[in-house]
Amino acid sequence: MKRFDKHIFVCENKRPDGHPRGCCCDKGSKEVRALFKKRIEELGLKSKVRANAAGCLDACKFGVTVLVYPEQIWYGGVTLND
Repeated sequence: MKRFDKHIFVCENKRPDGHPRGCCCDKGSKEVRALFKKRIEELGLKSKVRANAAGCLDACKFGVTVLVYPEQIWYGGVTLND
């Protein structure tokens, strides 16, 4: 069953304060995913694209991490301005 053409996974992993690797959640990942969801709706793409919260994608050192499927494209250091 194919439901969406694309999935945008945004890491929302939360580590304890002071963890040496940091975490995407503390770098604004929840806000980034919320903006993805807003823009997907504004563009009329809700039936084709889904912005999912993801657990750890093991790339926290790169900042907010976003992974797009099915292309398997990774983005690091994503901000609201992107």
